[in-house]
Amino acid sequence: MKHVILATVSAMIMANAVAATTTCPPIQSITQTQMATGGYRYEASEPDGRLWKDESPLASASYLADSTFHNAQYDVETEAVICTYRGPMGNDASFSVTLKPVSGWNLTPAAGYWRGTYCEHPEVSKCEFSHQ
Repeated sequence: MKHVILATVSAMIMANAVAATTTCPPIQSITQTQMATGGYRYEASEPDGRLWKDESPLASASYLADSTFHNAQYDVETEAVICTYRGPMGNDASFSVTLKPVSGWNLTPAAGYWRGTYCEHPEVSKCEFSHQ
């Protein structure tokens, strides 16, 4: 009986580890830090401690405030999810944050806006994905 209970608990833990669901970070959770060489570094933390990050040497101080979520893309070769944020039409604001490695990446069918490895929608939640 103990073995059956232990096997059931182990299976539940493994299922939870395999079925993580994530989205790109909401713009409000991204921090912007000025780099000594110019431009800005962008970062956001995941609950599991992993870090979304990237640098934009040409970015100005207003980019974070001027941008909204634009798209997500999965890069199969590097096992990375890249999230891009852009300013409104006529505004140069644009930056990305990247999370890697993202092993076991898979689409979340309920979101419905993924086209292969690319998702574009103004709502971050519409580009949800699952991973291990």
